Amino acid sequence: MIKIAIISLNAKAEILLLAQHTEMKISHIVPSTLEQVVQQVADLAPNIIVIDHELDNVSADVLCHFLNKQCPDARSIMLVETQPSFEMLENSGFKVRGFLTTEQRPLLAKAIRVVHDGEAWLPRKLVADMLNHFAASFINVEDPKLSVV
Repeated sequence: MIKIAIISLNAKAEILLLAQHTEMKISHIVPSTLEQVVQQVADLAPNIIVIDHELDNVSADVLCHFLNKQCPDARSIMLVETQPSFEMLENSGFKVRGFLTTEQRPLLAKAIRVVHDGEAWLPRKLVADMLNHFAASFINVEDPKLSVV
């Protein structure tokens, strides 16, 4: 059984997409305050946390940080309107393991299974961008072993 917490103002579409999957137990949390959301998620002890990036009262990025502290074994998937960027991943503290755009919502169950299995659900362009950022930061670090004499 995969326990899923969906944090969203309106999760009707997501719940309908997942309702046919009997191996998934779905809970919907309507965000109020950061503390209440974190406590509700902790009480559920989910395997997967699906977070709508467009929350009113709570920053989804800040929420990722607090949920990671409270529920370190849970993996997060962010529902976004636009293609995710390196900055979006960085703002989450690199805690998000998957991003689903509006067009990809029908693939929610598949993304949940992938992330639950320990993989990431990231666009290839974002993976390439991550590698470029990490390579650039590695090159900018002065290492005496890498010096040319």
